[in-house]
Amino acid sequence: MKGDNTGKRSGKPRFKGKGQYKTFTYPQFKKEHFQNDKITLSKIGVIKVIVHRQIPDGFDIKTVSVTKKADGYYVTLSLEDKTVPIIKPDFDINNIVGIDVGLIDFIVSSDDKRIAAPRFLRKSERTLKSAQRRVSRRKKGSNRRKKAIAKLAKQHKKVADTRKDFHFKTANNLLKKYDVIALEKLNIKGLAKSRLAKSVNDAGWGQFISILTVKAENAGLKVIAVNPNGTSQECSNCGTKVIKPLSERTHNCPNCKVSLCRDLNASINIKERGTHALKAQIMSSLKSP
Repeated sequence: MKGDNTGKRSGKPRFKGKGQYKTFTYPQFKKEHFQNDKITLSKIGVIKVIVHRQIPDGFDIKTVSVTKKADGYYVTLSLEDKTVPIIKPDFDINNIVGIDVGLIDFIVSSDDKRIAAPRFLRKSERTLKSAQRRVSRRKKGSNRRKKAIAKLAKQHKKVADTRKDFHFKTANNLLKKYDVIALEKLNIKGLAKSRLAKSVNDAGWGQFISILTVKAENAGLKVIAVNPNGTSQECSNCGTKVIKPLSERTHNCPNCKVSLCRDLNASINIKERGTHALKAQIMSSLKSP
C-alpha cells in the first residue's frame, strides 16, 4: 500500500454510516431564525425546541450545533457580545488550598476536608450489564435490537449526566471557599490505559479539572497545576523522602516522626508547590514590561 507524504502507511479508508454522525454545526446563523420556541435550520426547516434560557439582549448568535444524544436532539448556540468586559483576575494568593484527587476519596484537601469517590459507574454496573445482555440477544438489524441499544445508551447517559452534575457542584463548593486551587498535573490518558482504567474513567478527573478551571477563570479566580512527582513520598513536615507502596495509606516519617494520611500529606505538598509556582508567576509578570 502506498504511504502518505511522510512515508508512512495511511491505511484503508474508513466510511462512516449514518448512525455514526452525532453532531453537525452551522458556522453562520442569523439571529432572526431563532424566535421564541422555534428555530429555522437550513435544509431542515422550522423546528420547535424547548428553550432552557432566553438569549440576553445584545448577544449575537455565531454558530449553532445540533447534537444527537440518547434521549433526543440538542441545539447548542454559541453567543457573542463585544460589550461584555473581560473578567480580570481578582484573588487572594493567601486563600489557597491543595487538593489531591484519588479513587478512594475523590478529593482530599490540604485542610483535611474529604469528598468520597461516588463511583457512579460501579454502582450502575448491574443495570448496564443487564441492558448490554439484552442488546447481545437481539438479532442484528432488527427493531428490537435498536430499541435495546437506545435503552442501553440512555443508561450510560444517566451515569454520565450524574457524574457531570457532581463535578459541577464540587467545583462550585471549592470556588466559594477558596480563591486559588492547586492540583497535580496528571497524565490522565496514561492512567486510563493502566489496570485502574475503569476506576479512573469512573472518577472523571479530566472533566472535573476542565470544569473547575473554566469556572475559576469566569470568576476571576485561579487554578494552578503543579508537578505531581513525589507528592505522596515527600514528607510535608520535614521534606524527607519516604518511599512507600500504593497499598500503604499512611505516611510515617522516620525523621520527624510525623504520621498522617497519605493523601493529606500529598495535598499539603501540592499546596506548597502551588504557592511557590503562583509567587513565581506573579514575580515574572511584574518584571515583564
